[in-house]
Amino acid sequence: MLNSGVTIDQAAYSSVSGLCEDFVRKSNATCALLVGQDGMLLHRCGSVADLDVDSLSALSAGTFASGREMARLIGETTFDVAIQQGRRNHLQLIRVGDSAILVAVFDDQTTAAMVRLHGQRAAHRLARVLAEGEEVEPAARLEEDGGDPAEFVSQTRTRSEQLRAAFGMRTVSFVLALLAAAVAVLGALLRH
Repeated sequence: MLNSGVTIDQAAYSSVSGLCEDFVRKSNATCALLVGQDGMLLHRCGSVADLDVDSLSALSAGTFASGREMARLIGETTFDVAIQQGRRNHLQLIRVGDSAILVAVFDDQTTAAMVRLHGQRAAHRLARVLAEGEEVEPAARLEEDGGDPAEFVSQTRTRSEQLRAAFGMRTVSFVLALLAAAVAVLGALLRH
C-alpha cells in the first residue's frame, strides 16, 4: 500500500491519542479515526469493534478527495468538513491540516454541531502535532487556539490556504488519495 507520508513518533503519538480520546469524550461521538489523506489509518479510539476501520479509512479519504475537487469546481479551495447522515449513525469528516482527516462516527446521542465544534478544535491541535511534532495537551484551552470560534475557523482556513499554496499539491494529493482509496478497497474486497 501507499505510504501516508505522515510519521508519528512516540511523543506525538501520545498527543494524538490524548487529543482523539478527548474529542470522543467531549463530542460524545462513538469513535474517531485519524486517517492519512491516502486512506491509511493512523489512529483509532472509541468503540471501533464492529467497524471495518481499514475500509472506512480508505473510503473516507476518497470521499474527502472527491469533495476537494467538487469544492474547486464551485470556486472554493477545499471543504473543511463533510457530513454523511444516516437514520441512526452518522459520519463527519474533518480536515486536519494538509495531511490527515479526522473521521467521527456518531449517533443520535449527540449532534452534528457538537461533533463539528469539538472536531474542529481537535483538528487544529492535531494539525500542529502532525506538522511540527509539537506536543499539545488535550485539555488545552480554546483561548490558546485563537479565542473566538469564528476567529479560530478563519485562522485555520488561512493557515491551510497558505500551506496549500506553498506546496501546490492539490491535484497530486487528489490523485494519490483516489489511488490509495482504490487500493485499500480492493485489498479489503480481496480479504473477504
